[in-house]
Amino acid sequence: VAALLPIYLFAKTFNLLDNVTVLAVLYTAMNLPIAVWMMRSFLAEVPIEIIEAASMDGASLLATMRHVIAPVAAPGIAATALICFIFSWNELLLAQVLTAIAAQTAPVFLTGFVTSQGLFLAQLCAAATAVSLPVVIAGYAAQDKLVQGLSLGAVK
Repeated sequence: VAALLPIYLFAKTFNLLDNVTVLAVLYTAMNLPIAVWMMRSFLAEVPIEIIEAASMDGASLLATMRHVIAPVAAPGIAATALICFIFSWNELLLAQVLTAIAAQTAPVFLTGFVTSQGLFLAQLCAAATAVSLPVVIAGYAAQDKLVQGLSLGAVK
């Protein structure tokens, strides 16, 4: 909240209000520490032996990352991606302050159902259900990897 005023003034000065790009940059900056922290623990679980074996077989660093590390860390990547997606999808404060109509996010759209005439509860519930569908579908699609990823660091 303390950084909100400088961010708003910066966006206003450079004519970035109501712009999707500024939200994407801010959401990336907010999620990057969480993603690095989570991925560090997932990548630390990758056995060094298989990395050394790939190196001994002549695999380059890029090939090792693509064919050895990425498949082993896939549950962690899926869990991290889903958590970052949910954080970005549900963020309201920055989107409420920095957008109007053109770059309106789903949570800001939902606040439009609270007006001076009252709360349009039926429409709000229907819209909230529709807005939650992408997160539910993404969670359902990644549930196998998500369960593996969230429990990876639990037992040594």
